[in-house]
Amino acid sequence: MPDKSLSKPIPRKELILERAEWHFAEHGFQGASLSAIARDCEVGNPGLLHHFPSKQALYGAVLERHADELAAHMRQWADDEARETRHLRARLLTFVTLQVEWMHARPAGAKLLLREMMDNAERIQRAQIRPLEGSLRASLALIEEAQAAGVMRRELSATVILTIILGTLNYAKIARPTFSMAFPEPALKSDPAWMTMVARDVLSVVTVDGALSE
Repeated sequence: MPDKSLSKPIPRKELILERAEWHFAEHGFQGASLSAIARDCEVGNPGLLHHFPSKQALYGAVLERHADELAAHMRQWADDEARETRHLRARLLTFVTLQVEWMHARPAGAKLLLREMMDNAERIQRAQIRPLEGSLRASLALIEEAQAAGVMRRELSATVILTIILGTLNYAKIARPTFSMAFPEPALKSDPAWMTMVARDVLSVVTVDGALSE
């Protein structure tokens, strides 16, 4: 649970989103309680419902907040030179590095998005708005561009490559505490060192031999 005593005063709506993120990340959409979130925010149920009329609305707002953050990260490498082949290698490295940095800076958010991927099989079919779709499509477009330029492996589908990258990064972060007790790999002792190594190596798996070092 975030330490509220160390938090700077923030607008009530932002406070609700911040606390709701933690509750949804820990308990999932079904397990999270609006009453518990309201108590945590010290606003009461009426105060919470004033800003978000339902749990679905609150959950959607939390996801949209993360989608906006991810989109902002994506724009860091989508500049005016983004379509030039010689920049693809740097952009691929930056793309994976940004994923790792975001997971480190926003652990509750990363956990929430992972849980959303795992728990949303039925809900996603009914959803009219899918906040994460934009960043996923942008990621896929980068991979497809790299494949067309001969930088990434063409025998794998772009969707599979994206699954390998995001799946490996998420599993690596979750598994590190257990792996650090079971295996002697020095990088496992430090989350940043481990995630940096995983990010580098997962790219080497999906790129053409030598493509990242050219």
